[in-house]
Amino acid sequence: MLSVDWDRLNELKADIGDEDFADVAMLFVTELQDTLSALTPENAAADDFHFLRGSASNLGFTALVTACSTAEAACASGQSPDVDAVRTAFGSALAEMSKEMPDLALAA
Repeated sequence: MLSVDWDRLNELKADIGDEDFADVAMLFVTELQDTLSALTPENAAADDFHFLRGSASNLGFTALVTACSTAEAACASGQSPDVDAVRTAFGSALAEMSKEMPDLALAA
């Protein structure tokens, strides 16, 4: 199963332009990593996963969008979110994307 919607990622690349795309992608990846590194099941809130989901959606990280939606719903219903599932989805998307953009591995 693919973790990245390549059509979405290529659409973003076309919208931004090749020259700026790597910088924008790196910014998104860095923001995702920074937010994820601070999350624990005890301190996570629905807003955290909402933010992560939006960034993941922009990059086409489909598995991460799904994991964030599940975690956001868990928070909203008073349950503990599966932060590990969100981190795993991020790692999978980053690994897949890094095949095409090796510099992204340096951001995480």
